[in-house]
Amino acid sequence: MSIHLLELYSKLSVTMFFVRRKTMKYMKYCLLITLVLITILQIGCLSGGVMHSAKKLVEAKDYSGAIEVYQSIVESHPGTVNARKAQLAIGKLYIEHMNQSDKGIDAYEAIIAEAPTSDEAAEARYRLGSHSFYKQDYETAQLHFETIVNQFSHLELSQNAHLMLAKSFEKAEKFEDAVEVYDNFANRYPESKRAPQALKNKAQIQHKFLKDVDGAIQTLQLLIRKYSKSKGAESDIKDAKKVLMEANLSPFGFGAYPEVPVDYPIQEQIWDNATPEHELLVRVEVKLWKQGIKTKGAGYGENGLVYPTISGVIYVKWVTIEEGDPNLVGRRYPGRVMGDGETAKKWFSLYLDKQRFERTDIKNDPKVSGITVYELPDGGIDPYKFLNLPKYRE
Repeated sequence: MSIHLLELYSKLSVTMFFVRRKTMKYMKYCLLITLVLITILQIGCLSGGVMHSAKKLVEAKDYSGAIEVYQSIVESHPGTVNARKAQLAIGKLYIEHMNQSDKGIDAYEAIIAEAPTSDEAAEARYRLGSHSFYKQDYETAQLHFETIVNQFSHLELSQNAHLMLAKSFEKAEKFEDAVEVYDNFANRYPESKRAPQALKNKAQIQHKFLKDVDGAIQTLQLLIRKYSKSKGAESDIKDAKKVLMEANLSPFGFGAYPEVPVDYPIQEQIWDNATPEHELLVRVEVKLWKQGIKTKGAGYGENGLVYPTISGVIYVKWVTIEEGDPNLVGRRYPGRVMGDGETAKKWFSLYLDKQRFERTDIKNDPKVSGITVYELPDGGIDPYKFLNLPKYRE
C-alpha cells in the first residue's frame, strides 16, 4: 500500500512540475504582450503630446520650432503612422509658410518612398500634385493625381484627385482627355454631389473647345435627366436649362421648341418648365392652338394621358349603383368630372337631377346643348404620339 502511495505521489509531483512550468511560460507570454501594448500606448501618447506641442508652435507662427518638433517624431518613431503624419506636416510648413518648396517636396517624396501604399503616401501625392498644378506643371500633376485615382480608389481623396486630374488636362489644353476624365468621374461616382458639376464641365469643354455641339447638348440633357431632383444640384441644373433654352432646345430631349402662335395667352417664359411632364402639356396646347382648338389649360389623367380644358368639353367618370335601394340600383352619377368649369355647371343643370344622378328622361345632344361629354378614359391625348416625340426616360 505504501509503495503505491509513493508511486502516486511521484507521478503527481512530476505532473505538478510540468503544470507549473507551462503556467510560468504562459505568464511570461502574457507579460510580454502586456509590455508591448504598454509600449505602443506610450508611443502613441508621447507622439500625440508632441504633435499637440508642434501645432501650438504653428499657431504661434514659430514654423522652424514646429519643424524641429515634428522631426523629432520622425526620428524617434521611424516607420510609424505618426512619423508619416509628422512628415506631412513638415512638407506643408515648408511649402505653404516658409517658401521652401524643395524641402517640402523632399518631405512628401520621403513618405512615398518609405510607405508607397499607405494613406499618408496618397495624401503626399495629392499635395505634390496640387503644388505642381498651381506651378502650372500639369504633366507632373497628372502623374500624381492619376496614381491616386488608380491605386487609392478606396479613399475619399481619390474623388478630389479625379477632378483635379480632369482640371490638369483642361489647363494643359488636352480637352479630349479632360472630357473623358470628367465623364469617368460621373460614371464612377454617380451619387457624388460633384457629379453634376463634372457633367457641366464636360459639356462646357465639348461646346467651347471641341466644337461638339451635339455632344454638349446630350451631356446637358443627361445632367438634367439624372440630377433634376437631386439636392444640391439646383444651380447646375438651372445653368444647364438656361444654355439649352437659349439654343431653343428642350432640356428634356424633346428637340427644338415649336413656334408659339401669336394669340397664345402665354408668351414669356413659356418653356421654363420644371419637369418634362409640364413641357409636354405646353407642347400639346400649342399644337392644339395651331389646329384652331383654343384650350384654357390641360391636365394629366391617372392613365398618363393629357386632357385639355376646352370650352364645351368635359370628361366624366360614371359610378353605377350596384346594390341597395331598388329605386336607385342601376342608376349612375358622376364620380369625377374634368374639363371646363362653366361647361360642367351647364351640364349639371341640364342632365343631372337634384340628387346628382343622371336624368333618364333626357339625353345629351351635343348639337343642341353644345356640350361634348367624353366618358373617361376617352378623350385623352397620348402626348408622345400626338407630338411624335420619343418617350422621356430618367
